[in-house]
Amino acid sequence: MSCAHGHCRPQPIPKAVNLFVKVTDCCNARCAFCSNGDRHNNIVEFNHTKLWEVVDELRNKEVIINRINLTGGEPSVYPEIVNQILEVATLEQYHNIHLHLNTNGLLPASQVMMRYPRWNSISISVHHYNQDKLSEIYGVPISKSALAFDNIDLERVNASCNLIRDYIDSTSEVEKMMKFAISLGLPRIGFVSLMKVNKYCKERYVDFDEIDFTSIPHLYFTESRNRGVDCKCSNYLYNHDGRILEVYMRNYANPNYCESSLMYDGQFLRQGFHDDNIIY
Repeated sequence: MSCAHGHCRPQPIPKAVNLFVKVTDCCNARCAFCSNGDRHNNIVEFNHTKLWEVVDELRNKEVIINRINLTGGEPSVYPEIVNQILEVATLEQYHNIHLHLNTNGLLPASQVMMRYPRWNSISISVHHYNQDKLSEIYGVPISKSALAFDNIDLERVNASCNLIRDYIDSTSEVEKMMKFAISLGLPRIGFVSLMKVNKYCKERYVDFDEIDFTSIPHLYFTESRNRGVDCKCSNYLYNHDGRILEVYMRNYANPNYCESSLMYDGQFLRQGFHDDNIIY
């Protein structure tokens, strides 16, 4: 139910979900902070028919699909799977569904995929402004052309930067990263604290309280949302040389807080991001 305001009674909130579609566990990068860091072989076939049966059933039940997020691993490792999803998503009956791509943007196939006009939005991972440091974080050499974004509509693109000790871990480093995002022509960037899922994340964890955002010139707070122990995020606008950057901060998130997140892994529909949560 919605909140009550004055004499207005609470109203039912429409049922809504985010549907994550895991194309693969595989990834061309070797990020030590990733929960998929040791998975480099795709051994499960992707059931495309079942995916769209899930979408149709949700819509028949009048459940709003906020967006379909294609994710991994790295989706561009298996572009043929993504292309089949895009082919169906382009059909008229699915035009009103927001389609989102999560990618690290490292492979040429990723750049090709990002140019496809069907995407409503795209998230890319950019964890440092220095090419060598970026290669260290990813565990693979990064091509100089990886962040060129040739013929890609950057208005659709969101950059995501993890706060990592010895990389982006201070107020000055955050400011450099924002300036770098503007230099790339990106309209928005999100800073995310690591989830403590392994030893690397625990040792490299940077608390948002260590970053003095109020001291960064021309960074203006707009809003904050706090769900207690489950999650907290804040939004800002950054102005540099007359260019505006939207800035998002995810202070923390509980990975078990996933009631409205569904995940289709190519075989099963799951609630949340765990192994014992199959619902179809």
